[in-house]
Amino acid sequence: IGRVSAPIAGFFGDLDHNPSPADVDKLDALLTQLGKPHVFHRYPTADHAFLNLIGKRYHPEAAKDSWEKAKVFLREHLQGTAA
Repeated sequence: IGRVSAPIAGFFGDLDHNPSPADVDKLDALLTQLGKPHVFHRYPTADHAFLNLIGKRYHPEAAKDSWEKAKVFLREHLQGTAA
């Protein structure tokens, strides 16, 4: 992870067991310690695969919010780069 130079966005359901909320906390702390630009978004009532439209864990509110935040992140970090 020390060689990663691109900004990182993470989207996590707090009901997930892999990665668990504690794992996400550890990753956040490590990235911060290494000075890696990152932003994590967490959804307290969402599980793993909350974006899967056909899955039983689909969470429409978290899915909509995460897509909007992902688009903002990509615009901020990819704007002006070659397509």
